[in-house]
Amino acid sequence: MMKHFNAVILAGGNGTRLWPLSTPVFPKQFLPLPNGNSLIQESLARITSLIPSERTWVVTGRSMAPLVHEHLPSIPAEHILAEPMGRNSAPAIAWAAATIARQDPDAIMVTLTADHVIRDVETFNKALHHAYALAEEGHIVTLGIKPTGPETGFGYIRFSKNTAGEGHGHQAFYGERFVEKPDLETAQSYLSDGHYVWNSGMFIWKVATILAEIREHLPEMAEKIEQIVSATGTEQKRAILDETWPTLQNISIDYGVLEKTKNLVVIPVEIGWNDVGNWEQYGALFPADEQGLRVVGTHSGLGSQNLVVYNNTERQIFTIGLEDVIVIEMADKTVICHKAHVQRVKELAEQQQKKY
Repeated sequence: MMKHFNAVILAGGNGTRLWPLSTPVFPKQFLPLPNGNSLIQESLARITSLIPSERTWVVTGRSMAPLVHEHLPSIPAEHILAEPMGRNSAPAIAWAAATIARQDPDAIMVTLTADHVIRDVETFNKALHHAYALAEEGHIVTLGIKPTGPETGFGYIRFSKNTAGEGHGHQAFYGERFVEKPDLETAQSYLSDGHYVWNSGMFIWKVATILAEIREHLPEMAEKIEQIVSATGTEQKRAILDETWPTLQNISIDYGVLEKTKNLVVIPVEIGWNDVGNWEQYGALFPADEQGLRVVGTHSGLGSQNLVVYNNTERQIFTIGLEDVIVIEMADKTVICHKAHVQRVKELAEQQQKKY
């Protein structure tokens, strides 16, 4: 039924908010979940009933391509598009879309992230069915996460009351605007408004539609991507990629295209989504005891509650009377962080990386 459906998994980030477990050499998308699978393996597993491996693609950094191949052996090697350096999501998506279009000009692609958790896979797949039908009509479709609280760590999308169609148990609405990560008061007003969803970073469109939008809004990028894709299969492929890629504008698809398009459609969804963006969110994937302790590895405590303890060593960790704290123990590093400051782990990671 959806024979033109292709999946593109973006797997480029460093995941600095999960440092020191996540590093540039072994970033967040390869971290283990409680079930033993990595985040990127789960990203693939939840779409295999809709899209086979031979129509699945991954865009990642060149240094990470071997890891991608190791974690996703069913993906054809030529479907792992390895960037010489990170240039944000617009070039990554443009490269994937143009590559897919050469094989199937009628292709519809879903852009997914390698580092999110989705607990309700059945509802997610139904939403993708509806998104596919809307994309066939020429719409640019995004799945928006219905907010569960006034979250200040996510960007939002506002949608209008005008419906763009219903199907597979989901309604779609015309998108109005993207908004930046808000402060708490603004986030609470978004929640009361009822027309805001979290920007999930998951998009569905015809490759022809998104390439036309990129040509309109990012014409120089479109031209350079065409040069790269035209060299596919030739001896000059690597040289042209290495020469051209660093000159591409470093810009997200949101800024570069989606904030400017008049063709955005939003499907609000409740799919048990977690973007695993920090240690508190990663810790929440693991079961808690009655004191709210979420522990991986060895830990003993007295009177502590609401802790995340990630012990990657044989060393014993003891806590007494702690509350709302995260403890990360690695072979060569220990990080202890109050949950209120969990976003600052990125700041610490960047500070440390500058030293080396």
